Amino acid sequence: MNEAESLFAVLRKSAPADAVAAIERLVAEGSDRDLNRINVLAFAAKNGLKVDDAIAAFLHGSRLGIFVMAWNVLCPGCGGVLGEATSLKGVHEDVYACSLCAAGYEPTLDEMVEIVFTISPRVRHIAGHDPESLSPPEYYRQVFWGSGVDLPVEGLEREFEDATLDILELPGGQKALLTVLLRRARRSASSRSPTPPTSSSRGEPTKERQNVAIAYNDLSPPSGRSVVHAGQLRLALENQTKHRVLPTVWIRNDRMHQILSSRRPFLTARRLLTNQTFRDLFRADALDVNQRSGSSA
Repeated sequence: MNEAESLFAVLRKSAPADAVAAIERLVAEGSDRDLNRINVLAFAAKNGLKVDDAIAAFLHGSRLGIFVMAWNVLCPGCGGVLGEATSLKGVHEDVYACSLCAAGYEPTLDEMVEIVFTISPRVRHIAGHDPESLSPPEYYRQVFWGSGVDLPVEGLEREFEDATLDILELPGGQKALLTVLLRRARRSASSRSPTPPTSSSRGEPTKERQNVAIAYNDLSPPSGRSVVHAGQLRLALENQTKHRVLPTVWIRNDRMHQILSSRRPFLTARRLLTNQTFRDLFRADALDVNQRSGSSA
């Protein structure tokens, strides 16, 4: 019996049988995408499970090392992931900024902190374990947006084609120039690991070339907002990190808004703290949730 089989043998004794059976099918037959940042509520609905049974099974699986549990701070506007932690203790910023929405938000436990589960490499290796191996569309799907954004199953790149002016894969330690032509419409430059600032175009077009410099480092993501005129915009990009970044220039148009407005329920921190299995298995984290719940409500 290999390690994965041993772990599932213990899980069968610890969690509801139908939920464990559904998880075993997922691990054996699911795609890499299916096993990255799993939305437990969607999983329960798809498999006809009681939500509490599914939550209990994933919590036991996380405790055993079958899954890695993550606490993601979400933007209430676009649904993007603004921060990631392995427990509530990692959600410690007073304000989380979203460059796509050009706004900052104080984290709350109800609709801004989601709990997701990713298969452990001990059980099965997936592309999501190495985010830099993901294509830009898959990176945005699996890493950029939270599990509550109900993205199209296929053709995400095609759906975003009209909203994408340009996209660049910039390796660690590299510099690049990105030139785009802006019309008189609102624009956002966006990426993860980390996120560049937002720009908007307005006013009369200009024939002069406009320049914006963006530097990425490990200390803090670029932030802020700049106003530029319609016309040619040149972005001077410098990646000072050791990791790939994905500078992308998006048009915040009606189609993008329509796609990102399609939402589905997800497991929130507030719901998790009321779950008895979580309290039993992760008592220290449960106490921390109670300590923070008053100021984060």
